[in-house]
Amino acid sequence: MRPYRKPTNEDILTRQIRDVLNHVGYFHYKAWQGPMSRAGVSDIIGLTKPGGRFFAIEVKAPKGKASPAQLNFLADVKLCGGLVVIAKSVEDVIEGLGLQDKFVEYRDR
Repeated sequence: MRPYRKPTNEDILTRQIRDVLNHVGYFHYKAWQGPMSRAGVSDIIGLTKPGGRFFAIEVKAPKGKASPAQLNFLADVKLCGGLVVIAKSVEDVIEGLGLQDKFVEYRDR
């Protein structure tokens, strides 16, 4: 059995982003880096609906930076017509995928 590992900020943000994507019904999955995967593949890969537009989301902690391999992957996705997001917050994903109309913003007055 694997020992418990406290979730990182990126783990928590990834879960929050996946909750948003589930809420709007977007097909997506968490991509795991491995020996047979492309260097720099984004953390979350999916398709919008309607239309099925491909998207790639690179999840970063607030002070994190994308590596050159990650930026190359995102550039290739964008070149092929996909949507790309470097997400340091859930709001980055909502804005990057154009989901603003799916959520009501609440502010205390």
